[in-house]
Amino acid sequence: MLAEHWFRQPMKADSIKVGSTYKLAHEGNIVEVAKVVDVGPDALGIPHVVYDVSVERARLAKYEERRTLGLQTFVERFRDAMKPETKQDA
Repeated sequence: MLAEHWFRQPMKADSIKVGSTYKLAHEGNIVEVAKVVDVGPDALGIPHVVYDVSVERARLAKYEERRTLGLQTFVERFRDAMKPETKQDA
């Protein structure tokens, strides 16, 4: 699974949008899920992504926190976009 991640082409930086969700799986059943909160330049004009990350490991507690990465680094790290959940009427 990890090898598949590293050989996949990164998505284009302009495809990162607020509200989008991305997944990154690690060895040991660790999964990071990132939800984009903001995309924009910092004080020096360098584009960054602010996102809420949830890290889960099988049978262990998960934790959540807000992080910031440079846009290009985010694109290279989180290559798997998750499909948005659709609400079903009851």
